Amino acid sequence: MKFLKFAMAIALLPLLAACAAGPDTAATKAMANKGSPFHMALQNEYVALAMAEAEEYDMEDAHYFNNKALAAAKGEDVGPQELKERNIKGDAQWELEAARQALRGELLSGAKDWAPLEIARAQAMFDCWMQEQEEGDQQDHIDACRIAFDEALAKASGMRPSPMAKPMAKKMMAMPGPYIVYFDFDSFELSATGAAVVKEAAEAALAAEAGKVVVTGHTDTSGNAEYNQGLSRARAASVRNGLIENGLKRDQVERSGAGETFPDKATGDGVKEALNRRVVITISR
Repeated sequence: MKFLKFAMAIALLPLLAACAAGPDTAATKAMANKGSPFHMALQNEYVALAMAEAEEYDMEDAHYFNNKALAAAKGEDVGPQELKERNIKGDAQWELEAARQALRGELLSGAKDWAPLEIARAQAMFDCWMQEQEEGDQQDHIDACRIAFDEALAKASGMRPSPMAKPMAKKMMAMPGPYIVYFDFDSFELSATGAAVVKEAAEAALAAEAGKVVVTGHTDTSGNAEYNQGLSRARAASVRNGLIENGLKRDQVERSGAGETFPDKATGDGVKEALNRRVVITISR
């Protein structure tokens, strides 16, 4: 048994040595990219992250980012990291989940084509934010990645082509809505019915040439208030993301979370109530 363990250790030495030495970022950076301008931008962004982590002797993350750069160079589908891949604690998980949904919304809406450099920067900075948040010991690094993500995502959203507005009467029209999107228990995922309501609200806002759309998330009273506050914001983020996917500008849609306060149906504490698990979409001039 001792010999077997020793033999296994010897076999793993080359791999361990490679990890300790860090990735060959120079070779990755020099690789010819087989994908789109978006893939080229991702390759450069992830190489930069890999180099930064290697300089801090964080070889595990250096290899992680370098591998994403290699995949981007090959033209492969490289998406933002999922939260379950990192150990994120506290309220940061809600903030990161909302940010990831917003990022995916822009990616799915075609930002890879109309803003490849900006959306690639946003994706890389999201992964950077995730990595720094997991470490949790350098707040200035966390803030730097988060701010860079916000700035890049805002630039990408601002470059979205304007949709064709539908003709409307000259007279003043009443604003449509409000629209209400309901959610399953302890979930912030849009159902097919919820997605249809979001699409209807977006189309109505575009037709009415609305100036502002406010989405407010709510929960029932099941669970503790702090958790429900985060869940309500995540629900609002899902709806906001859906509205943006359907043509609204990012800076046009405001979101907030009311937690378990202001229920549609009054209940006692600790009560599951479907009517209270909702997001209200309000359209205004």
